[in-house]
Amino acid sequence: MAMLTRTSLTQMLNEIRVVNKPWAVLWAVTIAGLASLIALLTIAISDGTVPSQDRTVLDWVVDRDYPLVGGISEFVSALTSGYQAAALSAAAIVFLWLLGMTRAALAFAFVGGVIGAVAFGADFTIGDIVERSRPLDTSSERSYPSGHVFSSTVIFGFWGFLAIYYGFKKKLLIPLLGVLLSLILAVGFSRMFEQAHWPSDVAAGYLLGAFWLLLLIPFFVYFQRVSWLSSPKQASELAVLDCESCRIASSIASTVVLNPEEGTATKVYKPPGLVRLLYWVAFQAKFPYEHNRAALDAATYRRKIGSALTINRFGKDLVAHVSAVNCMLGPCEFVTDLIPGAEAENDEATREFLGQLTETFAEAGLSVWQINPRNPHAHTNVIYNADGDPIIVDLESAVVTPIPAPGQWRSAMRRGNIPIFDDIDFETLRHYIATNEVALEASLGVARLAEFKEDVDLAEEAIRTWQESEPRIWGRLIRGVYRLFDWKRHFGFVSHIMENADKAAERYLNQGIERWESEGRLTPSETASLRSQLSSGDAQSALHHMGAHLVLSMIAVPVPGVRSAARFGWTLSFWVKTQLRRFRRGAPKAAGEVTNIHSPLVLVLALVPLLGGIAYMAARPLRRKLLIRLMLDQVAVKLPLQFYTRLRLNRLLAPSRG
Repeated sequence: MAMLTRTSLTQMLNEIRVVNKPWAVLWAVTIAGLASLIALLTIAISDGTVPSQDRTVLDWVVDRDYPLVGGISEFVSALTSGYQAAALSAAAIVFLWLLGMTRAALAFAFVGGVIGAVAFGADFTIGDIVERSRPLDTSSERSYPSGHVFSSTVIFGFWGFLAIYYGFKKKLLIPLLGVLLSLILAVGFSRMFEQAHWPSDVAAGYLLGAFWLLLLIPFFVYFQRVSWLSSPKQASELAVLDCESCRIASSIASTVVLNPEEGTATKVYKPPGLVRLLYWVAFQAKFPYEHNRAALDAATYRRKIGSALTINRFGKDLVAHVSAVNCMLGPCEFVTDLIPGAEAENDEATREFLGQLTETFAEAGLSVWQINPRNPHAHTNVIYNADGDPIIVDLESAVVTPIPAPGQWRSAMRRGNIPIFDDIDFETLRHYIATNEVALEASLGVARLAEFKEDVDLAEEAIRTWQESEPRIWGRLIRGVYRLFDWKRHFGFVSHIMENADKAAERYLNQGIERWESEGRLTPSETASLRSQLSSGDAQSALHHMGAHLVLSMIAVPVPGVRSAARFGWTLSFWVKTQLRRFRRGAPKAAGEVTNIHSPLVLVLALVPLLGGIAYMAARPLRRKLLIRLMLDQVAVKLPLQFYTRLRLNRLLAPSRG
């Protein structure tokens, strides 16, 4: 390790220096007091005798044998044992590191190391000095102090300090501190309830934990603030500040250089491990705003679209513009206009504005998580300019959208854009433009409206290029499943083509008649007879349902048996309807009423592959010898590899040549 220079050493000493002297005095007095209490308590019980107060308090605790107390006590003891405490600390360190809080992770690792070293030292030094046995284990000589209580006080107390240090909101902070304090108190009670430690052992654990906690917290604060411990990443960020008025802002996934002289905010994405991992799990690709130019182009057009929407809704452009996207060297730079002003508070006025903006964006098919008032950090994307107007300065997400706009889930599943990440539903957007074109032209002007429509086309192209460059396995699977079970779409498609079911059946049979005619298998009188049979009223009713079967047979469904089931269901529904109508009437059929169109034989044939399409040949109106032969011949002639004609099986069905 390189030696510190005089300048860096001086800087370190300046940063260590405590500014608030009253608090420094109080801290020193508290440390001295805790050390004195620990020393006095250790001396008091070092002769190995058990003070009467210890026995009295222990008996009172053991007598609290209420329901569930024993189970809770065992759980708390297990949770705060050495291995579990080490596992919890390691998990906290990894979590901080994944969030990109490297310094916090290093400081917490140091704290954990100190806790382990001190706990080990206390067991094998103070414990050996005092030589005190446990209440139920007279062979043990390491009862003082309680290691469970000591480590729990430091770990949970340090977690509580971190929650305060990083500014958790009260609605989360107060319950969290309550839980941590309850755990700290519960571990002392549990160690006495299980008679693993004397009350004075527990008291020593609390005193020793508080002592080390007060030593570790100032170190953590110092470790967080010193510049001579800057990481290479932080040092490079400081190097970009080539103007005195520049400053750096940061978020969970990016660093932004604010340059008042040029009026720019240059954002470079450097997401922590957790953000990278989440995006990879969602889309099996690298985080897009680092190197994917198409993703940043899409973000540029999305801001332009957002600008037009705010002009139409509020009469003003309330979105910071993108001035450049630079991807020549290293990570891409996303340069936007710098908006001087005051950061928005999460107050009623800001939430009302964000709610109105969310409503507009959702109506136009844009993702809304960055501006959704239900997002606790959405207000941080708003700056109030000198005129008091709220300006959106960030529309680019770091994580997938957990709360999409109404209707966006279905739209995203249909297009395969699940999970949702900075997406636009262009079908909805174009419908919005068409519906509100008069208002848009009035607010934007003719030229700006034309530019708006062009931006929509360019945004769609950029998003398509970006998304096609990523595997997006889950989205593709979801899109396939959605299309398979999109019954509304299938029903609409079937309903549309069912409108011409009669023509489909007639066309199918006429093709067979024309083929027989061309082959010389029908005389003019036979042709006329067939066409006459098909044009009768009874036959037309049957042909409608036969056409429906033919349509259902042609729908491409990858699941075997679905088309047979659809044909069977179609016929069964009409058969049941016919039977119910007859039952309700309780009278003979009316004159001219067609019978036996949906017969049980038709139901059975509907399930048979190949023959299901012509199952209504068994219906009485179509049950004519020549018609049946025509239908079977039409099915057979379409068999693969021309088996029907090569084997000359057509002579069994088709009439002989005249």
